[in-house]
Order: sequence, then C-alpha cells, then structure tokens
Amino acid sequence: MATEEGLARIPEAQREGAVALGATRLEMLTRIVLPMAAPAMLTGVILAVARAAGEVAPLMLVGVAKLAPQMPIDGEFPYLHLERKFMHLGYHLFDTAFHGEDVQAAIPLVYATALLLVLIVLVLNLTAIFLRHYLRRQRGNEC
Repeated sequence: MATEEGLARIPEAQREGAVALGATRLEMLTRIVLPMAAPAMLTGVILAVARAAGEVAPLMLVGVAKLAPQMPIDGEFPYLHLERKFMHLGYHLFDTAFHGEDVQAAIPLVYATALLLVLIVLVLNLTAIFLRHYLRRQRGNEC
C-alpha cells in the first residue's frame, strides 16, 4: 500500500516531461519514478517486516536457538542454513513464561525476551524513518 501511494504521488507531468525530453520508458522509470517513490517503498517494506515481527510471525530475523546444537547463521557458505532448528522469540517468550519448570526463576528471561522483541520492532521503525528522511533530503538536493 505504501508503494502504491508513493507511486501515485509522483506527478504525471514528471513522467510525461521525461518522455518528452527523449527518455525511454525504462529510463523514465529508473531515473524519475523509482528515485521519487523509493522513500515510500522502503518505508513500506521496513514497516511490513516490523509489523510481522510485532505480530510474532516466524521470521528468521527474530529467531533464537533453543535446544539446537548450532545457530542457523554462521560463517560457512551459504551463511543462512534454513534446515537448522531455531525458535521464534515470541514462542520462546510463551514457552519460558508458561511451560518452564520454575516460572518464577524465568521471569527475568521473559522480560528480557519481551524487551528484545520490542527493541527489534523499534529499530526497524526507526530505520524506516531515517531512510525516508535521508532519501527525501537526497532527492531534494538533486532538484
């Protein structure tokens, strides 16, 4: 939706002007349309990932190993090994809080896991904001 809104905000005169000056459709898209829509597109992508993490979707981004011999990410090619076990932080939070042997002793771990989830969503949202401002400022300097 953010991508569609970003593309819709580009004035038709900009597109027509580029084509009228001799640019091909591909040049018009890559040099006019995409740079102007990039902030909205990046914001949409980053906010979608942040929303998925906030809704506790099973993303490798917020995965944590539990009872797994190796992490799914390491220094060996292809660096991301999806066949290895990992546990999502949201499920880890639920498992630690309600299915542990000593729930009272696990309370600090539950709070730490919840804080980590909140921080990941916050970092993704701040990244979207900074990227949007950076791209707007960069586009403003070109005009």
